[in-house]
Formats: sequence, C-alpha cells, structure tokens
Amino acid sequence: MKNIELSLVFFLFLYPAVSVAQTFNVSPKSKVGGMPGNEYNDIWGYVDNTGKEYAVIGSTQAINIFEVTDCSNPVLKLSYVDGANAIWRDFKTYQNYLYAVCDQTSGWPCAEGLEIINLTNYSYTQNTSDFTRAHNIFVDEPNGRLYVVGSNAANGEMTIYTLDIEIVNGVTYNGTAANPVLLKKFSTSYIHDIYVKNNIAYASHGYDGYKIWDVNNPQNIFLLASNEDASGYNHSSWLTNNGQYAYAAEEVPRGKPIKLYQITGSGTGTSINLVSSFKEPLESPSFSNNRPHNPFIKGDTMFISYYEDGVQVFDISNPVLPKRIAYYDTYTLQNGLGYSEPAHDWKGPWGVYPFLPSGCILASDITQGMFTFKVTLPVSDGVNPGKVTLSKNADILFTSSNKGVVLRSNKGNCFRIVVNSSGTISTQQIICHVNGENVTKLYNNDLAFNQHEYGIILMNPSGDCNRLKVSKTGTLYTESTTCTDNSQQIKIINGDFIIETYTKGIIMKDNNGFCHRITVSDSGILQNTTLNSCP
Repeated sequence: MKNIELSLVFFLFLYPAVSVAQTFNVSPKSKVGGMPGNEYNDIWGYVDNTGKEYAVIGSTQAINIFEVTDCSNPVLKLSYVDGANAIWRDFKTYQNYLYAVCDQTSGWPCAEGLEIINLTNYSYTQNTSDFTRAHNIFVDEPNGRLYVVGSNAANGEMTIYTLDIEIVNGVTYNGTAANPVLLKKFSTSYIHDIYVKNNIAYASHGYDGYKIWDVNNPQNIFLLASNEDASGYNHSSWLTNNGQYAYAAEEVPRGKPIKLYQITGSGTGTSINLVSSFKEPLESPSFSNNRPHNPFIKGDTMFISYYEDGVQVFDISNPVLPKRIAYYDTYTLQNGLGYSEPAHDWKGPWGVYPFLPSGCILASDITQGMFTFKVTLPVSDGVNPGKVTLSKNADILFTSSNKGVVLRSNKGNCFRIVVNSSGTISTQQIICHVNGENVTKLYNNDLAFNQHEYGIILMNPSGDCNRLKVSKTGTLYTESTTCTDNSQQIKIINGDFIIETYTKGIIMKDNNGFCHRITVSDSGILQNTTLNSCP
C-alpha cells in the first residue's frame, strides 16, 4: 500500500480539512478578534486623502478603526468605548468624518445619538438632541446628505441632515461634515435600512415592504412607488449602478431568497416590480434555509453576508441570473448541520464592505471578529495541462463506497463521482464543508495519471471495485478490478478527495496516449477537455 508515496508526491498541494473558515475562489488575508465586548456587528471602510485604507467595525462596547492598507496586517488606530453595550451599530463616512449610530432598547439601552469621529485626529463629538438610538444610517455623498432611519426621533422615522451648505425653499442650512444640520424629520412607517441615490430613497420598511421616496425637497417628501408583497421582512437593499434593479434581503422568516426588483419609469410614474429571486445555500442540497443579511453591489459584482454561509460573491452582469463566483464562510461550527440549530443561530457573518480600491474586502462575523480577504478567480488552462499533481504508476483506491473524488463546479458546488453496482458512473451533489469529516484537498492543480492503465478505483455499494477509465473521445467508463492489489494502490481510507479549483479536474490518459481533463458542470454533468499534451 503506497501511503508513503501519496504523502511524498502530494505534500505541497494537499491540505487536510480543519475547522476554520471555508473558502471558494478567495484568498484569506487576516482575522482580528478581541475587541471590547467580543461580539461584533456592522463593518464599513474608507480611504484617506493619502490613499491609505481603513476598516471600521462595531463591537458591543466600542467603535474600532483599523488601517488595512496592508490587507494582511490590520493595524488598530482607535477603539472608542462610547458607553453603550449595543449589538446593533451602523457606520458611514463623508470626507474625513465617520458617523455612527447604535440601537438597543433592553439590558443596557443605547443612548449615544449621532456619533461623529474626526478621522484625522480621532476627536469625538455626539448629537443626542434629535434622537438617542437608531438602527441604520446612509450618506448620499454626491449630495452631501446624511439619512438616519429606525430611530426614536420624535415625529420621524427618516431624519435627514445636510453635510454642506444647502438651500431648501429659500432657507439656507449651513451644514458641514463636522456639524450635520437637521433638514427634516419625516414621519412614516418604520424604516429598517435605506439606500439613497440622486435624492431618491430606496427604503426597506420591514413587513411594510419596499418603498421609493422622492427626497429632493426635504420639506416635500412624497412616495414614488411601493411593493408590499408582505412575504418577508424587507431588511436592506442595494441598487445596481444603472439604477434599473435593486436587490433586497429579507432577514426573516428564515430561508427567504434575495429578491430582485426592476425599477421602471420616473417621478410619479415610477414602479417597482418583483422580477425574480434566488438563493445559493452552501448546505444544499440537504438544507436550504440560510438567512441573508446585507447585500452590496460593486460594478457587476454583488457581495452578500449570510449569517451561516459567510460572504457570498455573485456575478450580476446578467441581473436576472446571478452567478456565484466566490465565497468566504467565516462561521463553520454549524457546517453540515443545516440552518435550524438554535445553538448556531445569529452567530456568523453580519456585514461586508467591498469598495476599497485595492480589492481588500472587509467582513464582520458576530462571534469571530473582522476578516480581510481578496477574491482570486482562477485562470483556465484551456487545453494545456498547467499545474498538476501526479499519481505515478499507481491507482488511487477509495475504501468506502460513499467516498470518492469530488469536483467543484464553477459556482462552487461539490459533486462526488460515484459508481453503482452495475458500474454506471454518475455524480452526487454533496455539502462541501462538514465539520469532522476526513477529506483531502487539492488546490490549483489537476490530479493526473501518467499511465492509461492507472486511475481512480471506486468501491460500489455491493463492495466491488471499479476503475475509472477514459475513452479516446473523452467519455468516462469503468472496468471491474480488484480492491486488494496493494502493490499498485494508494489507499484513501474513509475519506473524500476534493479538487477545490473548478478549472482543474482529473487528467487521465486513453489507450491512444491522449490526455483528457474531466471537470463538472453546475448541474453535475461530467465534462471532458482533450489536452494538447500530457503532463
């Protein structure tokens, strides 16, 4: 049995599964915990006038600011303990100022109002005259306005400040970034979160649905359109760059998909139409009720934080058909258990900030702290062998009938190649990450066999063994073989072998000496690419 050869040939490329963050097409850079309170919430980012990049993350007891110019090495610049003990905080920036709110009504109530931090010298001021707690804020930077929603402001669920000099109905308001000036407290139903562009507010009203408000004149705010499907709690949204679509997350009840609204018309002719919805649970196909929290859009890419499934990244160049291209699952204790375990509810990722120019992405995890990472999409080798890990002159035998080689599809699904008692090959979609499972992982390499007589041996449900072979047309087939030829076998005992990079796969040689790469589609169909040379 060639266990020694397996370790010698593969040791540079294979990694055992461990209970840490799970990734797909992501390069993790750092993790920071231990901030005051040791429980975390919202995250935001900003760039100073010298180009240095920063992260702002809330912990229950503090506002924490890190320099992340080096994405791999966050440096703490400020941890401001403001007196609150809040599990909800929210942040936005304008020029060189940070604005913060917190929300908590029980236990240790939040009463900090609007908190303002000068990001040049880290001086702190606050305004508690208009409200003392609020759930969310938004800064419309081109128009120099700050919006506060979900607050306890009297006569208002949307409180609007100007951060610049603004004339409204002939009245001049002399706001500055350091001293926001109140324009309006607008009374409406509760707004949980808000996005504003071109003086149009896209408001998530919870169970009252999704509404669009014209806020050009704060003294004459009026409703443009609403969609009150009442199927879930409209939590937060983000608009596509062209303003034609909005993606909205419904936080409760558990298992709601991301909704896509098409926005048509203008002025009083504006309408909101629900055109589609989608979700991509990492626990699929066994479990489907993951819980989304906050979506953000950068160009044709959308980043969504899920409490259980980490940060998922989607290509939305076709808005109606989002395609997952990467994820970073920072909370893994529930992996393989589904989404309904009370012990793991509200424990994972809260937010994500994808807008730093360097491509450093910030994520907050409720129990773990701050993560930084970059998306690293693989480049296809096409018909070239590229990087390979060779199994020289040996088969790889799986000793369990429910284990085998697992291929990744291009949106990150995992498919195990299986053989039934008749020798027929098929694929079985499985959960990619299950805590405690014995798996071996191969990154950025094909698993290659340099002799046509060798390959992967799978045990079928009857306990018989079948070797995978490839025909000259690239079709996989099987031949019966012994399960016990120890002289020419590398045994993988009761574990899967996962090829983690979706552009990579299994390379096998046919009887004519040509090599074929076997990969898998998003629907589990095995695919063949004939290579122009063999490894």
